[in-house]
Amino acid sequence: MRRALRVTAALAGVGLIAAACSSNPGSRTTTGTTGGTHRATTTTETTSVTSTTASASTTTTAGVAACTQVTATPGQSQGAAGTIVGTITLAPVGTATCTMEGYAALARFSSSGATVPITVVNGLTVNLSGPPTQPPSVVTLSSGQQAEFTFEYSDVPTGSQTQCAGSSTVTVTPPGASVASAPVPLTMAPCNNGTVEVSPVYAATPS
Repeated sequence: MRRALRVTAALAGVGLIAAACSSNPGSRTTTGTTGGTHRATTTTETTSVTSTTASASTTTTAGVAACTQVTATPGQSQGAAGTIVGTITLAPVGTATCTMEGYAALARFSSSGATVPITVVNGLTVNLSGPPTQPPSVVTLSSGQQAEFTFEYSDVPTGSQTQCAGSSTVTVTPPGASVASAPVPLTMAPCNNGTVEVSPVYAATPS
């Protein structure tokens, strides 16, 4: 009879262990015996998984160089009330994309190639509209594109002047550059110490 009770108690202990395992599948169970009493100790293992997503940010800055050399083509000049107004078109030398911003520089020459005095003033005083009157802005030129600027001067002598020095060709240096274009035919005779006012360069309108 006593032996039967021991078997029953043993079976009951096994049943308790099985129930503990089935109720917590993520647990580890250790069973020990102290003084004839079964003691079950349950240790729960927790696994923490941290997922890190790496993001890469790439910033690309495409630098565009300034136009350092151009070919110049004078447009038609016209005058009214002693003020002559005209345009000069600039085309970059080469096929690389480049930029212009600001005012071009002019130099004048006689038919023999001698330098003729000129005073270049940035900004127009003549009453015009459109791009010539706008403040300087960046003009980006790709292959085949052109920029231009407007110039104006007075051909009316002032003060003690009786005539104003004339010239037959000009060269143009793009804004921020140091290399002038080849001389191009452009007859002008600005008075007031050879003063010529110029607008900022702007994108030329395709013809």
